[in-house]
Formats: sequence, structure tokens, C-alpha cells
Amino acid sequence: MDEVLLDDLAAEHKVLDDLVARLPQESWTKPSPSPGWTLAHQIHHLDVSEGAALLALTGHSDQVFAPTGRWPDRPLPDDPTEVLDNWRSSRTASFEAMAGLDAKSPVIWGDGPMTCRSFATSRLMETWAHGLDCFTTLGVEPIDTDRLRHVAHIGYRALPYAFRSQGVNPPAPLSELRLELSSPSGQLWTYGEEVAPQSITGSAAHWCRVATRRMAAEDSDLFATGPLAQSVLAVARAYLSDGA
Repeated sequence: MDEVLLDDLAAEHKVLDDLVARLPQESWTKPSPSPGWTLAHQIHHLDVSEGAALLALTGHSDQVFAPTGRWPDRPLPDDPTEVLDNWRSSRTASFEAMAGLDAKSPVIWGDGPMTCRSFATSRLMETWAHGLDCFTTLGVEPIDTDRLRHVAHIGYRALPYAFRSQGVNPPAPLSELRLELSSPSGQLWTYGEEVAPQSITGSAAHWCRVATRRMAAEDSDLFATGPLAQSVLAVARAYLSDGA
């Protein structure tokens, strides 16, 4: 498996764990940006999704997705310590399962297979996105890092799914789009051909937030040139399947 990717995933786990590990009990009941969800719901969701990930990683995707399976779920514990302990256990189990697979091993998830590398990227994306919700809930400003390259990449790679899942036809082939994003460290990350006639430029931090539906495109620093680029900002979502 890709050691750099696994290290980055572990780092995102630690950032979120450090944020919530010593919170007073009343903080866990604060409403989060997700309607009807508290901070505890955010961590509980990550716990449940890691359980589903473990099933997929061990060849049991049929137990997760319809028509033969169902998304695993369990009631939200009343005790925040239990919520946190459950997430720690489930993320450790899925992480170890990923670490034991080849980067190119297929993992069945949602509407089709992906490589284990892509699956690990999707786990990092979800941890980071729900981590943003937790930071917002607590009124703490997150520190963006170049680990966002994984989220930026999946946001670009998932564009065909983004259009398809929303029943929207792109106004031009996606090959006509180029992304030029400035990373938190000041590097330039590019996606698509240099000669592509349409483009999205701006910060990687805002692209990742828009692609995970944590920021409206109009509130971002992203600039779209061309109708395809504008459509991408409207539909982008950094998910490779309904379950991500």
C-alpha cells in the first residue's frame, strides 16, 4: 500500500482526535453544520462509515450496499467517551486492513470497484470533511496542509460521477477543463491539460471545501472560465460513490 497516503490518513485521524479528545461533555451536544447532527453525530458517522469500510476491504461489500445489504448502523451512544472509543477502534481496524492490501487491489464500494489507493484517499477525504464540520462546531480555525492534495485529486477525478449522480450533462467534454490550484505551502497543483480552453483557478483549500460541499462556490476564491468550469463548481463533489 502507498505509505505516504497511509501516513497522511493517519495524520488526519490524529488532527481530529486531538481536537475532540479532551472536550467537556457539553461540547459533544453542540449543533454541527449538518442539520440535526451534533458534534457527537459527526464522530459517530465516521465510526459507522469505518465499519462499512472494513466490510468492503475484507470482501463483504454485499453486506453494505443494496440490494443484498444495508449500510451498517447502530444508535448514537449517550456517552461521548464511547463515541470516541468506537471511532478509534473502527478506524484502526479499517486502517490496518488497508495497510495489508496492495495499492491496486480492488475494493467494491457503491456503484463499482476502485483501487485500494483510491479507497484510502476517499477515507482521508471523509475524515477531513467531517473534521471541518467539527472545527466549525467548536469555533476553531483548522490549519490547512498539503495533505489536501488527496482531497483535491479526488474532487477532480470524481467529476464524471458528480455530473452523473445529479443527472446533469456537462456542457463540454471534461477533457476541456484545467484546474490550477495553489496549495497551502504555495505550490501549484494542476489537473487537466495545459491547453484546455476552460479553467478553474484559486486555492486548493477552497476547491476542497467546494468539492466536499463545505463551502458555496460563490463564497470561495475560485474563478471559473467557461461554461464547463462554471458547471463544475455547481456540481463538484469529492465522492466516488453514494457511500463516500
